[in-house]
Amino acid sequence: MSNILNFQFGMYEPATDSIIVNTGQNCILAIPCKECNSTVTFNNPSDIIFLYQLAEDSPLTYAKFALQPNGLQDYVDAINRFN
Repeated sequence: MSNILNFQFGMYEPATDSIIVNTGQNCILAIPCKECNSTVTFNNPSDIIFLYQLAEDSPLTYAKFALQPNGLQDYVDAINRFN
């Protein structure tokens, strides 16, 4: 698989708490939110809602951040700066 994924479709699947992404290469990528979210340090424990809101509202963006080093952490840090 190429280092550059072409995310064609993505959705949050609440039953498995994961993002399911069609990469357009006859490949489905499942990103477990619980595992990804556990790598993030929150200023306030309730800040986890930022990640679940992102997963539900914009699953492809969540997937792209989750696949980058510190991507989800940087996202939460940025949201905290704006709030």
